[in-house]
Amino acid sequence: MGSKDLDPKLAKAIIHKLGSFGTPPEFGIEYFSVGVDNYLTAIEEEYLQGILKFNLSSFKLITGNYGGGKTHFLYLVRNIGWRNNYLSSYVTLSPTECPFDRLELVYRAVVQNLRIPASELRWEEPWETGIEILLRAFVKSAQGNVLEHIRSYESSSFTNAIKAATMNLLNDDDEGFLEVVQWLKGEDLPRELKLRYRISERVDRSNAFRMLRSLVQFVNSIGYSGVLLLFDEAERGMSISSARDKRRALDNLRQLVDECGNSRLPGAMFFYAIPDENLLLEGSGGVYEALKQRLRSSFTRVNPMGVRINMEEIGMSAHDFLKDLGGKLQTVFETAYGSTLEHDVSNESLKNMIEAALEFQTLDVSYRRIFVVSVIGIFHRLKERMSVINRDEARDIFRSKVRMLADIEKTEIESEEF
Repeated sequence: MGSKDLDPKLAKAIIHKLGSFGTPPEFGIEYFSVGVDNYLTAIEEEYLQGILKFNLSSFKLITGNYGGGKTHFLYLVRNIGWRNNYLSSYVTLSPTECPFDRLELVYRAVVQNLRIPASELRWEEPWETGIEILLRAFVKSAQGNVLEHIRSYESSSFTNAIKAATMNLLNDDDEGFLEVVQWLKGEDLPRELKLRYRISERVDRSNAFRMLRSLVQFVNSIGYSGVLLLFDEAERGMSISSARDKRRALDNLRQLVDECGNSRLPGAMFFYAIPDENLLLEGSGGVYEALKQRLRSSFTRVNPMGVRINMEEIGMSAHDFLKDLGGKLQTVFETAYGSTLEHDVSNESLKNMIEAALEFQTLDVSYRRIFVVSVIGIFHRLKERMSVINRDEARDIFRSKVRMLADIEKTEIESEEF
């Protein structure tokens, strides 16, 4: 996708987001993506246009350093999913709100973050998410008798809730619709409402998997290609706090991987991103060995059946990756500000910034993330004063950005502790 297609307002939004924190924006990531085309092509051809169409499912583990591009990659996967008529749900896992050992909370997050294919969504407008948006779109677009599209799903309570929500929409009973949606989103209902809608259970740990499977089955039955479920362990550790919780989370993950081998999750593809795969695979006992067996194979263009996708092994040298990334970011920057940086000055400055970045490769925070924040800072400087950023200045910029990102992370951790 060329720069001529890029809206200057979107370009400025991208630069602001990346320059502030180094984290990817939800829109426009395709304009500065580097090195992952082979992965994306294999996912699209082998899975989204391949085996998922046969009502099968799949699981992939995304690994890489903290700040190394995992969230960026999940957004790219979501984009190609939308292009192929897949729903998506991007879920940030965290110890406080959505730990993976509490699958009922994971289910709630999934249904709250459901998004229909985004062909008609605009980047500058708020995104509407949730199963209620899916249900309204379903009723609006369904042909013929709407209820005929609804099958019997694994959970009878889920099936009855979907039917009740649909009937309430057809009857313009918005209050009744929102009551049923409340249960579909994992909240409990008063007894009289459960009796009215023939809902016999509440969403809890015992039935969370069954509810998740029923959701996937519903999506599959109403005309979408399937659903992409994108789980992001966005922090340095896993979203769990004790050894017992970790065993439960790992067992949930093992069960999820195993579920992808049957037909109860038609058209579903799961991506689980984690900064350190050793958090999953280092340990003793049955659950660790079971996961190691399931997650050992590497996904490549020539081995698309593999499970692990490593963001640090994309087939490019670190130097070439940063050179391409810097060039794309410069194009986005110039589009954002309607100006062109002086060619020789920007090239020499980028060269020095890349050399400085490679010196910081062993840092705990990904050198890629530091590079993004730093290079956008120098573009602003070059726009104001067209002189080369020399090697010493580049190192100083990197050191200051490392301290800035460390302070941001420390603040985030401290805020979560209270």
